[in-house]
Amino acid sequence: MRYILSLSAALWAQMWVRIQGYEPGAFLPPEHTCDGADIALTIQWGGAPAGTQVYVLRLYDPDAPADTFTHWIVYNFSGQEVGPRAQHLKEGYNDFGQKGYRGPCPPPRDAAHRYVAEVYALRRPLQVSEPVTWDKLRPALADKVLARAETFVRYKRQKH
Repeated sequence: MRYILSLSAALWAQMWVRIQGYEPGAFLPPEHTCDGADIALTIQWGGAPAGTQVYVLRLYDPDAPADTFTHWIVYNFSGQEVGPRAQHLKEGYNDFGQKGYRGPCPPPRDAAHRYVAEVYALRRPLQVSEPVTWDKLRPALADKVLARAETFVRYKRQKH
């Protein structure tokens, strides 16, 4: 009986992430991209395991021509939602060389790219020095990750 309860509790506590207003795989409208106002996506998550102290969020393009391309990094965050109204975020540098959100902007001739929002639940905050980039954060995650969840949306450049 104890085994059944443990298994049930483990399944109930599964971590999840979603991009508010969009089903997984949906196409984004230009308002969140370089073709529009570049408004940050609202990303929400929950179901992290007991012992989680902080989260790391990365929004990236795995279909970028040269390598994965990071659009947004938020780290050592204790809430469960980031978006255009979020304040006091510890944000790292994206691959545009800026802190904060920069939306999808695939090459105009490319097919639709995927934009993956991944969230890591951590047992303790990361100790990283500025400038904070994904290349610095990735190895710092090694012994701190309790759970990870992801979702994605897509975008193809608008023709002008």
